[in-house]
Amino acid sequence: MDLILGQVHNIPLIVANGYSNTSWEDYLNGANVVLAPCIEPHCEIECMTLYPDFTSKQNLDTYSLSEEERQHISIDAGTDKLVNDMINEYPVPKICPYRASDITSEQQPTNTTVEYFPLAFGFNEHYLFNTNPTKVSFNRNVMYVNQMCLPKKSKDFSDLLPGRGETYGFRFGEELEYRRIYSSVYYAITMMKGGWDCNRHYEILSSGTMPYFDDLENAGSFMLVHLPKTLLLEARAIIGVRRDHMKIDHRQFNLTQYRLLLHRVLYYTKYRLTTRKLAEYILKTIHYPRSINHSILLIAHQVPDYMKELMLHGFTQIFGSSLHVYNSPRYLYSYPKHKQWTFNNTKEYYAEELYGFGYGYALSLR
Repeated sequence: MDLILGQVHNIPLIVANGYSNTSWEDYLNGANVVLAPCIEPHCEIECMTLYPDFTSKQNLDTYSLSEEERQHISIDAGTDKLVNDMINEYPVPKICPYRASDITSEQQPTNTTVEYFPLAFGFNEHYLFNTNPTKVSFNRNVMYVNQMCLPKKSKDFSDLLPGRGETYGFRFGEELEYRRIYSSVYYAITMMKGGWDCNRHYEILSSGTMPYFDDLENAGSFMLVHLPKTLLLEARAIIGVRRDHMKIDHRQFNLTQYRLLLHRVLYYTKYRLTTRKLAEYILKTIHYPRSINHSILLIAHQVPDYMKELMLHGFTQIFGSSLHVYNSPRYLYSYPKHKQWTFNNTKEYYAEELYGFGYGYALSLR
């Protein structure tokens, strides 16, 4: 009998099954699954109530939706034109002249051009909070929509400050606490790091929080094109937000505007920024014929980095067992099941020093 500790949709599970050498997905299909004890405060998260549940007939007959509630329902129902247009708008390539060269001469201009399509890191979709099926009366129709979880906020700005290492007191295995801190704030600071794209942006978004993006207006037109930049800039400009003091003046702050912006940002994040969605974007860009069942070989360098690992994660979500990875990085896969682990065991097992403690990619595949 195998006993496996794991998480599904952020719920800790113990899976008991009588078969050995079985995949994680096989364990979940027909497995004997029980909830394992979880450690507070990671057992649950409290969400904002964006609109009421009309399961009660009394609510259905007497309640009149506000304009804000109608807009939130429209977002969750997939009928919000503003966010849908953004989701369906893919970036245009940067077109550059191609220069030929040989071993005896300088690069020579040609009549050929090259299209460069922008990429982004993305994030594992399992970080997203579960939605809450809600019965609503909308546009004279009674229907169920999946109400997105916008985590309730208890602090104006996060104390995690980019460039100030003393504010990050985390190490391998403490990612849930790191993300919990992000989830609890209205805004979390992010900015350009080595380049404009940075995994921190996606950690904040997938934790259910609004990034306060320093100098975003100075990013070039080909930079960060997969992010909803217009929404992020609008959220940064809400009256009452004081970046200099890391505070919000709640007497001026338009909470309705903030909630709608956060809802649209997180909805966009779900449908454009997961590793699966970005892998689909790559396949669409290269006109990959999805009607043909190919075997895919992925070859990459062995040094851990976000782009490679998250791209592998996305392609695995799409191709499953048809994807074959040359020298697959073991730090993406689960711990061996035969022993208990200490922090020192972990350091010994992972000979490579995982960039960013492996947050967002370590142990993300089975």
